[in-house]
Amino acid sequence: MQAFAVRRFGEQPALHDLPKPDAEGAFLIRVVCAAVNPLDYKLLDRLTAESRYPFVVGVDFAGVIERVPAAAGALHPGDRVFGIARTHGAYAEFTAVAPGVPTEPLARIPDAVTDEQAAVLPIPGITALQAIEMLETSSGQRIVVIGANGAVGGFAVQIARARGAHVIAAVRGNPEEALGLGAHEVHDSADRDALEAIRAAHPGGVDAVLDMVNGSPAIRRAAEILRAGGRLVSTVYAADESWFAERQIIAYNIASNTNPLSSPAGLHQLARLVEEGAITARVGPVFSLSDASTVLARARSGNLGGKAIIRP
Repeated sequence: MQAFAVRRFGEQPALHDLPKPDAEGAFLIRVVCAAVNPLDYKLLDRLTAESRYPFVVGVDFAGVIERVPAAAGALHPGDRVFGIARTHGAYAEFTAVAPGVPTEPLARIPDAVTDEQAAVLPIPGITALQAIEMLETSSGQRIVVIGANGAVGGFAVQIARARGAHVIAAVRGNPEEALGLGAHEVHDSADRDALEAIRAAHPGGVDAVLDMVNGSPAIRRAAEILRAGGRLVSTVYAADESWFAERQIIAYNIASNTNPLSSPAGLHQLARLVEEGAITARVGPVFSLSDASTVLARARSGNLGGKAIIRP
């Protein structure tokens, strides 16, 4: 099969002919499309001599089951599925996913959801869903989404709005995109300090902040806009939970590989939201596997123009 991979430590990723992944005890899946995530190049940067090789790039995918393990459950050959392939990668013609592994959930794609829509859901969708849960988002709550135009932020805006929250988006450029996703307010830091604008608009403080942008110590500025007893979630592990606790703010850090919603149930919930029209799975430009190197370079520079798809 063709795969965009690193064959040994120290090499650059490239298109290679590799054997199909060993699917003994796992689902063998023909990849229809893979989504491009920042996690893809971050995992490349973390490779060591002890990493598993060949290392196939990519994690989020949609495909068709070719072969099932003994513990297949309700899934069968020919089923359209989507999920996360951390072990065998997604930028390839085939991948393999073992059943029951929390970091590699797999679920059937509903008929009303396209392969492309399903492929862009797993990592960003599950992250957004977990963040909204941890913020205890409910009707009437005022929630600030910092980085609302990103993949995670876009899902978070839509999920929070579907739960009846008043959604305040903080972006840098393109405020119309956040409004199109359903944000009630948008504050563009390209024009004015977004947190200052939010504080002026909500002097009593907001209920929750989801921050996908700021590292430490910049994230501490969220305390300027949160009410006492408010909640904060960082998706980049930047929140000093004890520092915020001293200021009567409940703070959490979340990561995709330790996310409780990284499960078939979490994937089903996301797919159902797409089916119901509660969220839109935004699909960006589509590339071939031979374009993977260029796509990753553009993703690193932030010049990809949306949630890109690679079709093997």
